[in-house]
Amino acid sequence: MDGRWVTHVGAQDVFTARGGVLVRVSEPTTRAVPVLAEWEDEVLALKATAGDEYLVGGYSTARNRAGSLAASLVVPSGCPKFSASRLRSTWLVTHIAMGTRLPELARAAGLRGVTVLSDLLEFVPALKDEEAQAVLRGSP
Repeated sequence: MDGRWVTHVGAQDVFTARGGVLVRVSEPTTRAVPVLAEWEDEVLALKATAGDEYLVGGYSTARNRAGSLAASLVVPSGCPKFSASRLRSTWLVTHIAMGTRLPELARAAGLRGVTVLSDLLEFVPALKDEEAQAVLRGSP
C-alpha cells in the first residue's frame, strides 16, 4: 500500500446504483466501489464540480498526483501528515471495524488476498467482551 493504487477518477466514474453511490476504478482491476454512506454527499459534490477534470488533481495525469496533493496540505503540529496510503488504510480499517466481510472488502480494494490487512489490525478498536462473544457465537 504505497500510494500506487490511486487511479484517474473523473465525474463519469461516479454513479448511483443499487441505492448508493459507487465509484468506478481501474487499478489493479476494474470494479465499482461503493462509497461509505456518510461520504456520499461529498463525493457527489466533487462530481458536480469536477466538469471534465479528475475528482482529485484536476487535469494532471501524474501517477502520484493524489499523494503529492496530500503531502502539500498544511497539518497542525502533532497531527499525522496526510498521505494517499494513510487515507486508503483508514478506509480499510473503517470497513474492518464495521464488520465488512473480508472477501467483499478485498474485492472492493482490488486486493488478491487479505494478508496485507494484518498490519492494520492494531488500529481496529476491540469489541467489549460481551459483544465479541455474541459475534463469535453468530448471534445478533
